[in-house]
Amino acid sequence: MYEELNNKLRTVSIEELKQIIALARMPADVQNMADMELDALSTISSGTDKYESVLNCIGYLISLPWNERTGGNTDIQSIEEVLNEKLHCSQNIKDRILRHLAVKLLNDERKPKILVVDDEKVAVESLEYILVKEGYNVVTARNGAEAIEELKASDIDVVITDLIMGEVDGHAVLKETRSKYPDTQVIMITGFATVDTAVEAIRMGAFHYIEKPIRLDEVRKTVKDVLMKRSPGGKRTALCFSGPSDSEKTSLGETIAEVLDKKFIRISLAGIEEGADIIGRSRTIDGAKPGCIIEEIRGAGVADPVIMLDGLDMEGRDFRSDFISALLEALDPVKNRNFIDRYLNVPFNLSSIFFIVTANNAGNIPDPVSNLLDIIEF
Repeated sequence: MYEELNNKLRTVSIEELKQIIALARMPADVQNMADMELDALSTISSGTDKYESVLNCIGYLISLPWNERTGGNTDIQSIEEVLNEKLHCSQNIKDRILRHLAVKLLNDERKPKILVVDDEKVAVESLEYILVKEGYNVVTARNGAEAIEELKASDIDVVITDLIMGEVDGHAVLKETRSKYPDTQVIMITGFATVDTAVEAIRMGAFHYIEKPIRLDEVRKTVKDVLMKRSPGGKRTALCFSGPSDSEKTSLGETIAEVLDKKFIRISLAGIEEGADIIGRSRTIDGAKPGCIIEEIRGAGVADPVIMLDGLDMEGRDFRSDFISALLEALDPVKNRNFIDRYLNVPFNLSSIFFIVTANNAGNIPDPVSNLLDIIEF
């Protein structure tokens, strides 16, 4: 399939290739990267190693499932019924798995909520349009007083507020948010003339400020940065099946994928000791290739499969620091929303993936990884 794609890309013009990239529905920053690679390709002689390297990268970016998701079964009651029918294990283990699934599904379904505050109608409507298109839940307020009432009414993840707004200005919104809702970050919007005041807002606890006229890419990036930092570290985001029966653990992972109506991927960690095998090798070095996680996602054709990382604690394993760091980049919710495979050097969102880790003895898993695992003993 992918060889056919690469062969096709060799026969089309640069202009046709640009249209293929545009139709691939990549995130804006990834499409910018693909366009830059395309610009570079137009200056390289075809048939050279460098030409093939750049073309292969473009083909890889085109073929990744950036927006393809199965969605799957999210009805926790039906999931419970099927698990009780198909799982041949203790009720305690079934309950633990069900509880983990319920929390995961709830977190996946909830869209981050953003409050946009500005007394200029056009500014509010523009920001609302941008953010809704990015998949966020957006509420608006026409002034600082309305913003403070919205903060009281519901959980807000991010506040984007104009700085100069009548009696209750952006500073007042910031002060109220930081004192009563410390987990909610504030982004200030300011004109050039008030940059010094915006810098003062940063000292008061604002996350960032954005100058008018607003640049859309800056808004998108800043909001992503806020949400990435807001994600709780140390949260147990992946299941871990610990025990001696490898076939039982694999079968259980397959059953969970079936119940969730998602694709199942098993990645054996036996023999993998280098982090580069997980997060890829840069195209600037010999042996450049994508890591196993991105490679398997590409093969599955969806961005939200169940992935089982099998055999984490193989006997005699040398836990190198780069191997542990690579696992953390995939499993840690603070990092995996912007997982960067070193071959591609662009972020891919792994937060929709349901990770399962297996081990013969979870006690042998290093603490930084173990802290992210909901460990179930068999």
